[in-house]
Amino acid sequence: MDVDPHNGGGRTLSPAQAVALDGHGVVYSRRREVADALADSLHSLGKLRLSPGEAKSLYLSLQERAFAGEITYDVMLTEFARRLGLPPSDGASRLHAWIQSFSADIVVDPDLPGVLADLRSRGVTVGMVTNSIHPAHVKQEWLHQAGIAHLFDLIMSSVDERCRKPDPEIFRRFTAQVSLPPERTVFVGHDVAEVEGAKKAGMITICLRCSSPQGDYTVGRLAEVVDLPVWPSQTREKKEE
Repeated sequence: MDVDPHNGGGRTLSPAQAVALDGHGVVYSRRREVADALADSLHSLGKLRLSPGEAKSLYLSLQERAFAGEITYDVMLTEFARRLGLPPSDGASRLHAWIQSFSADIVVDPDLPGVLADLRSRGVTVGMVTNSIHPAHVKQEWLHQAGIAHLFDLIMSSVDERCRKPDPEIFRRFTAQVSLPPERTVFVGHDVAEVEGAKKAGMITICLRCSSPQGDYTVGRLAEVVDLPVWPSQTREKKEE
């Protein structure tokens, strides 16, 4: 098993009682990245003011501002449509339909259901902390459609919080939501900056397919997370199987 403990590794003084997972890149991936699918769809319309590459860059820039609540999703759509030269009558609504469709086209990590079921059997609260233009209730619906919503106790989206990773504040809000000190909570992330933000908030950190000095543990696949020495012991029933 490819597990590399950093910063001393080892078992924590008290087992972790809650875990926050990143959304895209940990809980799920997408068949196509939204920005790429959107740029291709816009290119098919023809007669746009921007090239596909410029449209993609603009979308990502506006998305970053919407992630943190600097602008609303509606403002993002309106400004995007205006810069693209789409008709005011239906430009924003057309973009909205595409973005929603491409965003919801997720593929759940095959290890995820087993990992979360195991952790929940040990009494661990499971959450997702995600940078997104989509509010938590939309993410909840995606997970419901994928058949895994019942495995999550809490979903936090940056657009609701008006605060985005890697700001330690959003991780502090997660620990407050689960009513636990940060040292008894875990963040599983694939982005180095986000792992470092969680560490600054005092959480135990697990790097998934990434590496950082601020990661307490590094794993190559999600299934390895359950074997790390940070969780409550398995139930007697599980041990006897």
